[in-house]
Amino acid sequence: MNKILKSLILVAVSGVSACFAEEPAPPNVVLILSDDQGYADYSFMGHEMIQTPNLDRLASQSLVYERGYVTTALCCPSLSTMLTGLYPHQHRTTGNDPLRRISRKPWVEYFRSMPQLPRLLAQKGYLSMHTGKYWHENPEVSGFTDGMGKTGRHGSPYSLSIGRDTMQPIYDFFQKAQDQSKPFMLWYAPFMPHTPHTPPERLEQKYEAMGAGKNSKYYAMCEWFDETCGELLDHLAEQGLSENTVIFYICDNGVGSIGMGSVKASPHELGVRTPIMIKWPDHIKAKMDKDNLASNLDLVPTVLAACGVDIPAELPGVDLLDHAAVSQRKNLFLEDFMHDMVDVNDPAASLRARSSVSKDWKLTVWHEPNPLLKLERWQMDTPKDKVQLFNLQDDPMQRNNIAEQNPEKVAELRKPLDAWWNPDAEKKSQTKKAAGQ
Repeated sequence: MNKILKSLILVAVSGVSACFAEEPAPPNVVLILSDDQGYADYSFMGHEMIQTPNLDRLASQSLVYERGYVTTALCCPSLSTMLTGLYPHQHRTTGNDPLRRISRKPWVEYFRSMPQLPRLLAQKGYLSMHTGKYWHENPEVSGFTDGMGKTGRHGSPYSLSIGRDTMQPIYDFFQKAQDQSKPFMLWYAPFMPHTPHTPPERLEQKYEAMGAGKNSKYYAMCEWFDETCGELLDHLAEQGLSENTVIFYICDNGVGSIGMGSVKASPHELGVRTPIMIKWPDHIKAKMDKDNLASNLDLVPTVLAACGVDIPAELPGVDLLDHAAVSQRKNLFLEDFMHDMVDVNDPAASLRARSSVSKDWKLTVWHEPNPLLKLERWQMDTPKDKVQLFNLQDDPMQRNNIAEQNPEKVAELRKPLDAWWNPDAEKKSQTKKAAGQ
């Protein structure tokens, strides 16, 4: 056989082999969700006392958006946005609980009809596991294939034991996925560093000795949560799963741990900001992005894009790995609600405020609170100034409202905010239609 013929045969064989070559295995997904942690309460974010060596290590290997936000600073609607990729007023879960004596069922059923990350990933053969917090009674509502049972209001004693008492259900799930040769998604949402603040005595004593005072328990909870993250990341490495696993980190909402008092469940920066990080070996270069804006809205489209799943057209977020899309973003929109919900068909019934955040500015428009609802003891009072404007570059802690001195900037920022969602205008339009005008 001459050399030319041999060459032709080799080319043909290699071409056939290429046609039948296996596609790259879809990546596994791990979502690490902390609970009630201030955006600065990590050593990689500059906290002078709290030590978070495992999250520091993850941050050093990740694309980190330092200016990450959640759409609203309440646990249930924030986590619901992370599952659906929709604003709370779209998925209708605008508070943690219905008003007393009102059933949660209408909100659960409406939420069931929304896009759900576990269900979307199932189209690609993914197993998905819920651990920790979940507010819609049963994680099966979102299409989780595995979990720690029904949760009721926000978690059962068993599901909320994850991290605090055990990590074994997660390790068993990883083994199940490997045995079945299936990609997986893990929802790790432990009740940490949220109250009850019951850290190991060794950690509490450590921070007492460091002079943390009344913050000792909370600081110790932050480090305890960090230790559980280290256990999770180390187990992935030990099982040989790290290289083909995308890891996301985000917090559901913040708290005021640096001298601002209670800003929980408020549109204040300490209530809504969180670092957002993504680690994906060989796909993402580690970087600390201090300028671009990211949102928990973006979690679903980013996961779907990474896993090769079509992104539903109605999702308003962007793929955080699409640099062009992220850099073109001019602002984020936020919405703030009372703790309780009144009517699943009227998400604005528990609305407190709407906000627009840009790289330099933050505009917040406050609404009259529903008289049926009372503020929780940890919710800040509605301010007298119904319109607030802050220059975040000069005033990151929102101490000086400069709306009155800058009416043109208020008008400029108000326009896209109202174009995004203006419930007052919606009600006027509905009233006119009902009156036949």
